Amino acid sequence: MTVDPQHAREQTPVLALIPAYNEAERIAPVIEATRQYLPVLVVDDGSADDTARLAEDAGATVLRQVPNQGKGAALRAGFRWALEHGYEAVVMLDADGQHDPAEIPLFLESWRERGSDLVIGQRDFRQMPFPRNISNRLGTWLFSWALGQYALDNQSGYRLLSRRLIEATLESREHGFEFEIEMIVTCVLNGYRLDWVPIRTIYSGEKSHIRPLSHLRHFLRITATTRQRVRAASGKKRRWPLWTVPALLAPVVALIAIAALSLSRDDEGPPAVPQMQFPTPPPVTYIPPTPLPTATPAPSLVGQRAPDFTLTLLDGEQVNVRDPGGEVTFLNFWATWCVPCQAEMPLLQQVYDERRDDGVQVIAVTDPGAGQTEDDVHAFLDEYDLSLPVALETDQSLYQAFNVAGIPVTYILDAQGVVRAQHLGELHDDDIEHYLEDFLP
Repeated sequence: MTVDPQHAREQTPVLALIPAYNEAERIAPVIEATRQYLPVLVVDDGSADDTARLAEDAGATVLRQVPNQGKGAALRAGFRWALEHGYEAVVMLDADGQHDPAEIPLFLESWRERGSDLVIGQRDFRQMPFPRNISNRLGTWLFSWALGQYALDNQSGYRLLSRRLIEATLESREHGFEFEIEMIVTCVLNGYRLDWVPIRTIYSGEKSHIRPLSHLRHFLRITATTRQRVRAASGKKRRWPLWTVPALLAPVVALIAIAALSLSRDDEGPPAVPQMQFPTPPPVTYIPPTPLPTATPAPSLVGQRAPDFTLTLLDGEQVNVRDPGGEVTFLNFWATWCVPCQAEMPLLQQVYDERRDDGVQVIAVTDPGAGQTEDDVHAFLDEYDLSLPVALETDQSLYQAFNVAGIPVTYILDAQGVVRAQHLGELHDDDIEHYLEDFLP
């Protein structure tokens, strides 16, 4: 049964947003399926076909912007409309049928039960056609390196955004697909919660609107910007040698994938030219941008006393975060499935073994309900031969108080329980030495 948009709006403060460009052939069934769960807003980004009319006939509210301005601009127009109409969250999905509306409840569940600010649908790269499987794996690796934590699928367009993240993303000036990448950075740097849900990987031979060379150029640009922003947020200086391997390898591998994609498109023949209809259709309506709302980022904990929480370690000992018992304490948030965590946990164990007599304390905190079980945690500790203090905490107020939006993240506390630094992403040897030199008496 199709849910009436007004009735759905009264039942849930969430809006489905579908940006569309020349999707007349596919958009109607997408809207009809989506309206089973949420009211739908379509932003027609200067289409030359009947996308807008068919979207309205299918029951969606339609905004029209001309000329074509790119997916990022279309999304921001939809975000402004959602804020003006009182919605608390927005689910983004594509108009071409690559996203299954039946999976919308997965996003809503994460938002309602975990307080997620950004929920991204994670695709299975193994089910993608060549060369998209290669380019997506490459993009995931390169962007994760820049972000300092593993981003499972940074290019998936199936997402849910909370109201406060929507407000923060409106400050962006990205117009194309890179806007979706930038919103991940905005989420992490504002200390908001980032989560993932598995979704179907659907490809049916639809034509992509991505221009490969332009997309690559913009992706490398925003990846470089991400690296700079993340390092600046963690107080690090730029170290150019870190760029050597990814900077040299990424364009080479990406160009190979693009060449293969171009060859595959050659077989398809020239793209069809949209048929003009006469007489001239009614003029489209341009929706001018509304004033940008003021985003309120999460307050930094650096320079403040740590939130007042008592942690129970695996051995039963209780430790108060504000009085951890060390001259310098590394309070680390991690998970067994987190690849950077797997790399840094042996290093934290080494710090614990070698420096605890010097007043250095390490506490590793993980949520056994976040994609892992308590048995998984114990198996991980055994596999990596870890004996450092570990606390299993399911209290979400702890993670919210410490602005844990992604993992790993480490807070460095002094003897008075004052947060002296926040480290986003994987810790390395030089990071540890840097913090010890600065904060150990």
